[in-house]
Amino acid sequence: MKKFLSIMAAGIMAVAFAGAVWAADAGYVASKGGEKYHASVCPVAQKITADKKVTFATPEEAIKAGYSACKTCNPPPSAGALVASKGGDKYHVQGCKYVANIDAANKVYYKDAAAAEKDGYKRCSVCLKVTAKADVAPDVKDKK
Repeated sequence: MKKFLSIMAAGIMAVAFAGAVWAADAGYVASKGGEKYHASVCPVAQKITADKKVTFATPEEAIKAGYSACKTCNPPPSAGALVASKGGDKYHVQGCKYVANIDAANKVYYKDAAAAEKDGYKRCSVCLKVTAKADVAPDVKDKK
């Protein structure tokens, strides 16, 4: 029982840490005079010089400012959206390591777990192992 509790505690800490890392790097950027917004980790975003970089805390801010999503990194339309792959069987939080493997053209966003599950997707056993459904992506508009 002690080993089980230790494993559970380690899992909870890992999910919390991963979420904190993602949240710390979940900024969005655009170039002054440009048309696209990017996830801060996008290779295209890395080429924007500091004097031309515009930052946003959420995708909604970037969209409101007139920018559209980059086709390279395919940033989410909403800050808390869940991500699945067309033809896949799992849905993930945006910071999950498996999201990086999904081709931008195949990404499908969901506002909550219920919407993803309605379309036949199952929870990712890595990023959503400990997270409660109600805690994932509240108040996010569905892209579909």
